[in-house]
Amino acid sequence: MFQKLRSDILRELSPIRLLLVNAGGFSSNGVNPSLSFGLNGNQIELLRDVGVECIAFSQTRSEDISTVAENLGIELHEAESETTQFYFKMKSEFSLLDHEIAFICRDHADLPVMKNVSFTAVTPDAPLEVKSESYYAAYGSGGHAVREIASLIIKSKRYPNGWSE
Repeated sequence: MFQKLRSDILRELSPIRLLLVNAGGFSSNGVNPSLSFGLNGNQIELLRDVGVECIAFSQTRSEDISTVAENLGIELHEAESETTQFYFKMKSEFSLLDHEIAFICRDHADLPVMKNVSFTAVTPDAPLEVKSESYYAAYGSGGHAVREIASLIIKSKRYPNGWSE
């Protein structure tokens, strides 16, 4: 099989230093909590190795969300009711510019943040209005989407002039 990472995705992902994730869609359906941490958290560890942090947030507290975030090895902030405020808090805390943040989103409340960052990815269950504002549509939901985008970021960092397999 031959794959090539699109040059426009390379340009958008190469400066990324923070992957911000709306974890509202995490459930045991998105990632099976019984899978080993090594398999689930591997992409997140590789992401850190290339200098990218991954932070998730949710508007509610949920055991499913916590379990998936823990299995992936992602720092989770729960009960964050205001998406935009949380975005600016993370941006300030990590001293980042908008183009250094990638955002995996899925809700209407994510639209204001989507307008700030240069790379957004949506999950398949996102409403059409949110999908139409996104740069990339992930194939997987929940933790699968996180691993998919993490993989793209890792490849863009490792192969800045293009990647093919």
